[in-house]
Amino acid sequence: MSHNRILRITLQSTILVAALGLSSCKTPTAEPPPAAEAQKRTGLFEWTGEGKSITSIKINVDEQIAYLYNGKDQIGWTYVATGITSFPTPTGEFKIIEKVADKVSNLYGKGYDANGKLVNSDFKQGRDLLPPGGRFEAAKMTYFMRLTNDGVGMHIGPIPRPGRRASHGCIRLPSKFAGTIYRSVTLGTPVTIVGSGPDYATYLKQSNAKSKANAAKLAAAKAKADVAGQKEATSLAADDPNGPGPDASATTPATTPTGTTTITTLPAPTPAPTQALESVPDAPAPATPVEEVKPAEPAPGQ
Repeated sequence: MSHNRILRITLQSTILVAALGLSSCKTPTAEPPPAAEAQKRTGLFEWTGEGKSITSIKINVDEQIAYLYNGKDQIGWTYVATGITSFPTPTGEFKIIEKVADKVSNLYGKGYDANGKLVNSDFKQGRDLLPPGGRFEAAKMTYFMRLTNDGVGMHIGPIPRPGRRASHGCIRLPSKFAGTIYRSVTLGTPVTIVGSGPDYATYLKQSNAKSKANAAKLAAAKAKADVAGQKEATSLAADDPNGPGPDASATTPATTPTGTTTITTLPAPTPAPTQALESVPDAPAPATPVEEVKPAEPAPGQ
């Protein structure tokens, strides 16, 4: 092999090694940044939609957060309090079908006795029985936005533990923000509810079953109250002035000196004197009826 050929091969090898070395020193492509940590939320809500309408709402019952949109842009969010496990909020696609600013519940509220004392802070019509003379005070559902015909909707309500469920099925909103949402939506605004919960068909079946159970519970409570009332009315002491007096027809046993028991009948009460008939002028005195006595008929054959 000639000297020039050797030099040429050596040069090519050197260039190849250098190229490989440079490629190995190349800055590696940056890996995608790790997913950002969940945003730490401060307060109960955030609103950046001043002057804009809310065209759709998405509620996540697992997060207990409602996201508010104008078109594709998120213009706010708020903590909510949806139904607890035993009174779940249905999931699915809904629309706002009614708006009532000063709505009150026809089911839930507080029960008071006749003296005005609170006896049931979670009273439900059709399930619980008020004490005699008691009254029902309906729960307020201010800024109510109905989603279903059976009463599920959004409205003002306490959110005792943000991020945790707390209601009987409705979606509670912060009192300082519910009015903004109420004024920013229109009838027909779509509301999507996602997360762990029954779909609406399953929710209705569960609600119907609960209604039957509540009706049975109320009927049992009424029957128990009736029995208690009857016992109270009949359990009077012997000397109670409201109790029954002595029976005029009762008899008392008496013992003769010979030891023989006889029955002595108490005298019947003397009847009150009969009031005289009012006299009528020129009216003849009533005739005394005369009993007709027929002679005895002879016996046959006499």
